[in-house]
Amino acid sequence: MAKKKEPPLTRLELEVVQALWSAPDEPLTVRDVLDRLNRSRKKPLAYTTVQTILTILKNKGVVRSQAGAGRAHTFRVRPSREEITTSMVRDLLQRLFGGRARPLLQHLVQHEQLSPAEIQELREWIEGRFDDNPGKSP
Repeated sequence: MAKKKEPPLTRLELEVVQALWSAPDEPLTVRDVLDRLNRSRKKPLAYTTVQTILTILKNKGVVRSQAGAGRAHTFRVRPSREEITTSMVRDLLQRLFGGRARPLLQHLVQHEQLSPAEIQELREWIEGRFDDNPGKSP
């Protein structure tokens, strides 16, 4: 059976997930997430906005919650950072590039300000991938 596809995250949903990732060993309350998000925002978010986003993420299966002290619930991210990254990159590839990675890589090399050292590092990484898989040619 194919692995269930993670739903894509909106920009705000991803910010909430990143706030939860900032405390990997402790579950956070809505207030904790709100405080972490508002530290770096010009326009602060409302408590109810963060609560709504956490509910949406829970319904998507991205976070899990459990009863905390008093009436507060605590939240943790369910999938790993790697799983979410993979899901979001796959979604981007599908929507913008028809599932093909090469146009994305070409775009990054052409339009992002990669240093010669970064390009060399990418080249060595790609060449190393072929060394790890004998029989495949570039």
